[in-house]
Amino acid sequence: MLIPNSSTFRTEIHGVIPWDYSQDYSQDYSQGHAHDRAPIHRLYELAKANQWNANTDVHWQTDDSLDAFPCSEEANPLRGFPDYDKLPEAERRRLSWWQHRLEMTEILHGEQAAMLIASQLVSCLPTVEAKLFASTQVVDEARHVEFFSRYLTRLGGDISGPSAALLSLIQTSIAERRWDMKFIACQILIESLAMARFQELRQRASVPELRFAVDYILRDEARHVRFGVEFLREHLAALDAAALEERSSFVLDNVLKLANSLHLYDRIGVAKGWDPAELRRHLRRYRLQHPEQNRQRFRQLALNMEAVGLLTARGRERMKKMNLLA
Repeated sequence: MLIPNSSTFRTEIHGVIPWDYSQDYSQDYSQGHAHDRAPIHRLYELAKANQWNANTDVHWQTDDSLDAFPCSEEANPLRGFPDYDKLPEAERRRLSWWQHRLEMTEILHGEQAAMLIASQLVSCLPTVEAKLFASTQVVDEARHVEFFSRYLTRLGGDISGPSAALLSLIQTSIAERRWDMKFIACQILIESLAMARFQELRQRASVPELRFAVDYILRDEARHVRFGVEFLREHLAALDAAALEERSSFVLDNVLKLANSLHLYDRIGVAKGWDPAELRRHLRRYRLQHPEQNRQRFRQLALNMEAVGLLTARGRERMKKMNLLA
């Protein structure tokens, strides 16, 4: 399927220009002092102190060999499926790299989404200190886009477009007029899922530059998530129950769409001519046998939703029914 080189959007930004710049800059926020007084400014100082360069700080490999699997096979849901297990190792390795490229491509598109939304938030957020931090997040996300686009170029092959679910989330969030909905999409939904995925990559990835960069990226993402929690908590506490439920449903509706949006194993099965019904049964058994794996991927999201007040009673029940909470 041919993917267009770009998409367009049209949106109306409702921004704020605050004229109050008062802030006690004499405190050494980078060392954690006065954390309770100005947590957002402390995060801003940490962002300035912890910048890194994807071009010079990452140990890029000169050997383009794909002789090893990109990630540990222990957590591969295809293991145990007879048609997969009987393949020669070289073919299983080829499929693993294909799957890896598709996953990294979706991450790349998610990082660009975060960069675009964060750039809007610089204008939309109501305080100077929030705007200052959001500006550092734009730079962070740009660096992540740079890394993953370069990484995928090194792996070779075409970079496919985003999944339909991710594209819909990006377009909806960019077009959204309410700053807090943009903020929730970026800081709570996208960043929480990204953190979980990067933590998984840190444990499973075997590609040296990816493992190296993930440590840097996780440090950035932790700041972004903390910013979201600190800034949203007070705002959401002032909303009525209906407005809060709307925002909770927005997150969970998109989680449901994103959960299996790539259909990686279906695509592999079709390419290999496997029986689709048998493959679905195998994947269903795998999910039932490994419920904690899926919950782990969404645990950070649940924790962050709870921290800001978005995990309503109805939302908690939905996550349990989706088998994302015990």
